Amino acid sequence: MKTLVGINNLTSVDQLAYANHMQFFFRLGVYKGRENALDPSGAVDFALCNPRRMSIDRMRNEAAKIALDGDFDYLFFIDDDVLLPLDAFHRLRSHDKDIIAGVTHIRGYPYHPMIFNFTDPAYKSNTYVTDYKERAEASGLLKCDAVGFSCCLIHTRLLKRVSPPYFITSTHQTEDVFFCKRIRDFNPEQEIWVDVNVETGHLLGTDIIAPGNVKEWKEFDEKRYPELLIPPEVGRVDRDPAGLIAAIKEIKEIKEYEVEPSVR
Repeated sequence: MKTLVGINNLTSVDQLAYANHMQFFFRLGVYKGRENALDPSGAVDFALCNPRRMSIDRMRNEAAKIALDGDFDYLFFIDDDVLLPLDAFHRLRSHDKDIIAGVTHIRGYPYHPMIFNFTDPAYKSNTYVTDYKERAEASGLLKCDAVGFSCCLIHTRLLKRVSPPYFITSTHQTEDVFFCKRIRDFNPEQEIWVDVNVETGHLLGTDIIAPGNVKEWKEFDEKRYPELLIPPEVGRVDRDPAGLIAAIKEIKEIKEYEVEPSVR
């Protein structure tokens, strides 16, 4: 069994994602089971498709072409800003579905899951399946109309039933939703699945404080943490640099004492 792992990546990757993915790849090569023992029988013959500076839809189309030309059995997509369970591939593959994904939430308020239902009237006003835990089967499986591809396993037999392009990003939908709708165009009965027990983490990015955004960050923090505006207690100098300097002057009985501002 051959698997192509496709990761969309511009030029670099966050350290947390890098470390997580390296551990994941190790377990693909020599599977480490839940009993914490090495199990070579679960090893996967895999290759990595990780092109540089390529749009997401183009990257996914290239990966699909490579998977077919290379006679791979599976195409497993991972986003470069997602942390996944180290046994995610084996758990998804165990269900033997044409397409199945783990659960990834969008990294922006209100943080909806990338699980979609376009046909059930209950989701007419909001196509995100936010109640996926309640709707899933006892096994954790949930059938839906579309999934995000941050952690998604596709059997290449499905690609053979659809003509390219497989993925297109437009102003109305992302490339993964396009693919899910496209496979339904070729086969309206095509099933799309989620394993709600395969939960991923979506990195929110790295924040930076700089002269140009100090004012905005202060306003943001003051609204989020109103207690920051409470005056420091009497005798408390850790939040009052002026008070700290005065205390030092009094103790040392000197007129001038310079204290360099701390770096935080």
